[in-house]
Amino acid sequence: MFKHFSLLILSLLDGLRKHQKNLYSTVKYASLTLVLLVLCFFTFRNVLLNYMANKYLGIYSEKYKANITIGKTYFTGIKTIELKNIHLNEHTKNNTLMYIGSISANLSFWDLLKTHVRFSELKMDTLQFHLVKKNGQDNFTFLLKNEAKKVKYPLKQVNYAEVSNNMLNLLFDIIPSDLNVNNLNFSLSTDSMNYQLLAPGIEIHDSHFYGKYILLENKDISEWQIDGTFDNIEKTTQLKMYSNVKSSLFPFFNSNYNLKISADTLSFSINRFNLIDHKLQLQGTAKLNHLAINHWRISPKNVIIDKCIFNYNVTVGNNYVQLDSTSSVQLNKISFLPYIKLQLSPTKKLTLNINTPMLDASDFFESLPTGLFSNLEGIKTSGKLDYQLRFKFDTKTPDHIVFSSSLNPHQFKIITFGASDLSKINNEFKYTVYDKDVAVRTFEVGSLNPNYTPIEQISPYLQNAILTSEDGNFYNHHGFNERRFSESIVQNYKQKRFVRGGSTISMQLVKNVFLRRNKTIARKLEEALIVWLIEHNRLSTKSRMYEVYLNIIELGPNVFGIGEASNFYFNKTPSQLNLEESIFLAMIVPRPKWFMYQFDEQGKLNENTKAYFSFIAEHLLSKGIITEDQKNNLNNTIELATPAKSLLLKKDTSSYQLDDQQLN
Repeated sequence: MFKHFSLLILSLLDGLRKHQKNLYSTVKYASLTLVLLVLCFFTFRNVLLNYMANKYLGIYSEKYKANITIGKTYFTGIKTIELKNIHLNEHTKNNTLMYIGSISANLSFWDLLKTHVRFSELKMDTLQFHLVKKNGQDNFTFLLKNEAKKVKYPLKQVNYAEVSNNMLNLLFDIIPSDLNVNNLNFSLSTDSMNYQLLAPGIEIHDSHFYGKYILLENKDISEWQIDGTFDNIEKTTQLKMYSNVKSSLFPFFNSNYNLKISADTLSFSINRFNLIDHKLQLQGTAKLNHLAINHWRISPKNVIIDKCIFNYNVTVGNNYVQLDSTSSVQLNKISFLPYIKLQLSPTKKLTLNINTPMLDASDFFESLPTGLFSNLEGIKTSGKLDYQLRFKFDTKTPDHIVFSSSLNPHQFKIITFGASDLSKINNEFKYTVYDKDVAVRTFEVGSLNPNYTPIEQISPYLQNAILTSEDGNFYNHHGFNERRFSESIVQNYKQKRFVRGGSTISMQLVKNVFLRRNKTIARKLEEALIVWLIEHNRLSTKSRMYEVYLNIIELGPNVFGIGEASNFYFNKTPSQLNLEESIFLAMIVPRPKWFMYQFDEQGKLNENTKAYFSFIAEHLLSKGIITEDQKNNLNNTIELATPAKSLLLKKDTSSYQLDDQQLN
């Protein structure tokens, strides 16, 4: 074998010797050609550069109906391109949208040969962007208009994994390892706002990023320092923003949406991203310290979170985005594992799962954001808690919704209440009615109030009619009716607006006794948690809760409680109410102030109320509350007493408008 191998080597050497002269000639001519090409490039590079610049300036100027001019374009050194005095504005307007004093960019010659533009070093001086939108006119939307001939092609489905991967790669390609930006000025002026971002200097040197910028919104000023790393080889970044004072993060939201967001530290990182098997895997971390959020839809107070850490692991597929269950969120002392998947095509599907490990109950309540749970501030507890949420919704089959939510106690006890005594409904107390955050009336809930009616003195027809209408499973659930809540989501989705709430009687009671009627996220969250505390800790009996509910519920204009309502509508006591009268009162619970619009001009109930009366009667029959004869003889005819009837005479349907559906 060695002999044969030796003969093979000798044969190869002999072949090389015979063709050495030809090989030498080929290499010689190739080298000369390459040298000539390089010499031609360096001789005519400025001519070529200006030709290409003018060509593409003309194309984009025509495409966007814009004036784009560059004062000078030339090479310096071996691989540096210089651009001076760049202007951009609309053809028909003189005001400049963008001005750049100078750009100096180092390009890789070999990357250019591969048509791959990557800057090894980039310097920019005096960047000015002036966006104006006043009196219905602006200087920037022309960039969004493409006047080129539109050719119709079959729509191609977007591959979100590839698009996301390309965008991330482009980001790391175009931002060099050495970057210097001086005198950045971005401004936006509207009829009501002047917004400005100033950055004296932003630098990336040896992959280290640092700089300072100032946000000005009308008279508000926020100053931020920023530093971190940006590695365009490893394609990772870690950025940190911080301020000596709690500064606004997004001033633009304040003027346009009345949303204030401030913090003193924000950090963000991309640790890894890879496209594997047509799926983009993206990992990183986001952190916020001393976050404060203020918006009237969230809470009347500032919502404050001292510490929030989000370790994310995101998967982007060809038609979905998914936050994997390996992700974690830490909110003060609370940690939980979220899973979210949003499918975007062919139909939209949302899946949401949240799991918390077993945690100390004291850590849970101490970690609740300040401003969201005012009644619970200062509460002391013992034991453990865990939480699970399951939600799945397909827009194609909304009726197949999956929803479950459970906060599970383990030897849980309330040691002391917080700002409010959650057991006060067991005793007599004063109840204050609020309308749009304004106190309109206060009355006693108990024997000191002559209109107060114990539950055993309230007509069984009324008790069961309201239960059927508002919360048929009240005596069996623990404050939250998952089926009813799911049905509300489906109905609201089908109607494309909020038409039905999912509140139980327990939740309505808590809303009235402990909370105000402002329509905020805070109110709904606090309402749900207080209901859980009352129901799971048996702070009150179901019978007592329903009794208090019936004695404080709004049942007409300035009419509260069943005692007042029975007298106002029928000149009766609650025990004397008949079947038709009870169903009528149950019918007006959702909009009690507008009861008069259920009647026609002759003072009779409208024809469309018959269906409601039949619906309630059918349920009462199934429960054995009424007989078959009572159901068959039921009609929607009632006789109002003078106080209520007098309001019918004043009805003016021409000026009537339904109020917004309240959050139940």
